[in-house]
Amino acid sequence: MEKKSWDPAVVLPVCITSILVSSVALEVVYLILTIPGNGQVMLFVLTSYLLFNVIGNMVRFIQSNPTIKGVFLEHGSMGQGWEYCYSCQTHVPPRCHHCFDCNVCVLRRDHHCTLLGKCVGHSNYRYFFCTLVHGWLALLLATFLNAEIFMEVLHEGFGFHSFFLLLMPWMMLVTGQVTLSAFVFAFVADTCVIGFLFCFAFFTLHSILLCRGSTTKEWFRGSPKEDYDLGWKRNFMEYLGERWYLVLLSPWVESRIPGNGINFQTAPNSRKFSKSTDL
Repeated sequence: MEKKSWDPAVVLPVCITSILVSSVALEVVYLILTIPGNGQVMLFVLTSYLLFNVIGNMVRFIQSNPTIKGVFLEHGSMGQGWEYCYSCQTHVPPRCHHCFDCNVCVLRRDHHCTLLGKCVGHSNYRYFFCTLVHGWLALLLATFLNAEIFMEVLHEGFGFHSFFLLLMPWMMLVTGQVTLSAFVFAFVADTCVIGFLFCFAFFTLHSILLCRGSTTKEWFRGSPKEDYDLGWKRNFMEYLGERWYLVLLSPWVESRIPGNGINFQTAPNSRKFSKSTDL
């Protein structure tokens, strides 16, 4: 049996993301241990739960396969919306698009996730969305705990030193303006704030798209939202599974996705399929 080789396009971004997650987690644990009183236990339990969901959903996302590999595309059932992918040399169903980073067509492709090195598609959208939600909450907590660090820096006066320490800690370290420990705290604190804003923006966008039953690909392309908008509740089931209301509890909660990624139910007022331009 042929051994499965590690794809550098997946391993490298996952390693970088893991380092960032680990650095934030370690700093948060350190900050929690420095908090006096009885709040340590509650904060530690909350941090552990959020970290469990972030890492668990990342693992399930990477393990899932949203591509057409291993999927039998029955050409006899081809209908309106099917197109030919010249890269994969096969016909693909509606909402399936080729990813030139993954070098394969992805069922109900949303976008290519740079941080995890894989495409977001039919079978792993749930894990992407849950990672986004728990990552946003975890970074909100981390930003709150790092507020004291920002206050200490600003307490010294918002001068040249404080400005570059908060915005460009690497430059301050290279030029010898700060110690290694000060750089680490400033870098992780910046990562928390930037990551929080990044996750909040993506969470807002995907919450809107989820309610409309649309993908990022379709939104950028300008497809009419009425095509697959079955109502917010049905849309949640199509993307997050039949037990969509439980998926945020744990990545190992079973929630079967009703469709197969090939055939999609459309709204009664659905318009004709628009032709894709990248296949």
